[in-house]
Amino acid sequence: EDGIMDAANFEQFLQERIKVNGKARNLGGGVVTIERSKSKITVTSEVPFSKR
Repeated sequence: EDGIMDAANFEQFLQERIKVNGKARNLGGGVVTIERSKSKITVTSEVPFSKR
């Protein structure tokens, strides 16, 4: 909303960088979901995330 950061670009970045089973761009068929609503992005995971 404020123009500092584009939420759509950040959502795309997350989709490209999040790894499931060691593979990027693989969200595990619903194991990890990314949802965007205006300027709010929600990442939900059914498996533990890496601590890095």
